[in-house]
Amino acid sequence: MTFEADERGAKKRDYWFTVLLADPLATPLAGLLAKRRWLTPDQVTILSLIAGLSVGFFFAAGARWGLIAGGVAFYVAFVLDCTDGKLARATGVTSAKGRGLDALADGGRRASAILGLGILYWRLSSQGDGPHSGFDPATPLWDRFDGWFLDGFLLLTVYAVLAYYFLEISGAAKGDPAGGVRGRWSQALARHRLLPTPGMPDVQAVVFIFGPVTGFVVPALYVAIAMVSVAILLTVIRRLR
Repeated sequence: MTFEADERGAKKRDYWFTVLLADPLATPLAGLLAKRRWLTPDQVTILSLIAGLSVGFFFAAGARWGLIAGGVAFYVAFVLDCTDGKLARATGVTSAKGRGLDALADGGRRASAILGLGILYWRLSSQGDGPHSGFDPATPLWDRFDGWFLDGFLLLTVYAVLAYYFLEISGAAKGDPAGGVRGRWSQALARHRLLPTPGMPDVQAVVFIFGPVTGFVVPALYVAIAMVSVAILLTVIRRLR
């Protein structure tokens, strides 16, 4: 089945980061906007696009505050992205223009974040510094041992390629919960609107929110690459059956 919506305009099943950390803000905000009519769905999408494009500028600033601000901006943009869809479904205002604008905001947010981190890593590497040495002493101890990690720019490139490939092969449809133990797990999560496996919103939260805000940028890339790799493997197995 595809993502269906409930009476609030929220999807009946969605990814963990969306349900647990974005929807608690996006759902009441969409309800307020639907009632007050302060903004249209397209106007919310434009705000999401503006917030998303600012992410890269913050990341590229090359300072600890820039990572934190970029992570916060990515979260705000994502919440607004969740809000516009809920608002459109709740008010019955949907259009091809709105869907195209939403896709533009999604792509702009991801591209800005990747470009910003890429500029940061490239600049620090060209200066002969490790990816995190410029953030001492606020940088966590784990991230100071740059020799333990591959170059951050290379990791970011690997992540971007894998993420793009996964988005190309995954599709938006999600099947009904299966039978057996797996089915019981899926059905239990579905009662809380959760999908059984993480998706790209969860991975993006790791790379562009949790990593930058905590300072564990490189470990976050490792986790994200592992998550996307497993997702690709499971998708390929499912397609070959």
